[in-house]
Amino acid sequence: MLFSKSAVLDTASLLSTQRLATRLSFFSLGFAISAWAPLIPYAQQRLNLNHANFGLLLLCMGIGSMIAMPATGALVKRWGCRPLIAVATVLLMVLLPSLTIWHSLVSMAVALFIFGTAAGSLGVAINLQAVVVEKHSLRALMSSFHGMCSLGGLIGAMLVTTLLAIGLSPLMSTLSVVMILLVVSIVAIPSALTTFEQDEQGVAEITDAPKKTSRPNGTILLIGMMCFIAFLSEGAAMDWGGIYLTSKYQLNPAFAGLAYTFFALSMTSGRFAGHLLLKQWGEKTIVTYSAIVAALAMATIVMAPVWQVVVLGYALLGLGCSNIVPVMFSRVGRQNDMPKAAALSMVSTIAYTGSLSGPALIGLIGQWTSLTTVLSGVAVLLIMIAVLNRFTLVKAK
Repeated sequence: MLFSKSAVLDTASLLSTQRLATRLSFFSLGFAISAWAPLIPYAQQRLNLNHANFGLLLLCMGIGSMIAMPATGALVKRWGCRPLIAVATVLLMVLLPSLTIWHSLVSMAVALFIFGTAAGSLGVAINLQAVVVEKHSLRALMSSFHGMCSLGGLIGAMLVTTLLAIGLSPLMSTLSVVMILLVVSIVAIPSALTTFEQDEQGVAEITDAPKKTSRPNGTILLIGMMCFIAFLSEGAAMDWGGIYLTSKYQLNPAFAGLAYTFFALSMTSGRFAGHLLLKQWGEKTIVTYSAIVAALAMATIVMAPVWQVVVLGYALLGLGCSNIVPVMFSRVGRQNDMPKAAALSMVSTIAYTGSLSGPALIGLIGQWTSLTTVLSGVAVLLIMIAVLNRFTLVKAK
């Protein structure tokens, strides 16, 4: 009996440690990527690029991510999550400061490509780990995990915006971010899942039986499409929110990060409240109304008479988008038609393409029309999430 209690305590302690590691890894991803958002207007001015050419430059980040994501699922099966999380995090810490110094278009493109590769790989690895930890914890955790990513995004954007506002250079601002990332990583990475743990808690849980086909079905593709739209909206806030404020409303670039800061603040709040909202109202209702709120928020942004209303619109957009992606990833984790590692890698690839490549399309189309026109189109796409929601329901096991 004592042995049984000891085993239960050991398992509970292990799961608690892994939950903390997963939360911190999500925090690191959001923190690193969001720190780039306030720097984007500076990069565009430094390189002297119009919206179309700058959009093409941002595409390098998306291409790197798209290449890394499908490969990450296979690498996790072989090596576990820990090595990939470690390598990707180190790359983010090295590359983030470099994004503030390049005056060469080629150098900036290469740096963004590798930065996107690291971000994409880290995103897949931590989501795979999250599915395993959530399953063994026997409770809904995905919203809180993604909430930590949003919290990291909020703190990263606020920190860099504040440092820039008080006169610190972009380079020194990012070095401050790197120091915090280093401390968080020292705590998180040692407790990430490895192949040595897969018999009990690890990667074997998401590789599934070989009888399952690796060919995506309609549900997986629809989930990927819905995540793409949600991430496209997030990418619009991160990469173009600041430029929208500075170009249309002539706001000082030092305060351009306010758009993404308020977006991240409301998204963080929504995700941490997500498990309570889901318990009260259910997935179908939450996703449907979240998409409607997000669409109305984007409409507010494009019709705003003053920049303060734009910032309010981004806050509502973050609230609307907050629980869409966590619910979609949980559905992928519950489905049994496709191996979970392959399914999550595929959905992650489609989803993060929206965040990392979507802004490039926004820039290209925005140069031919206007950013206002493009963002209006994003509002229409957000309504599609509400329409498609009923076709992607996956029953809880």
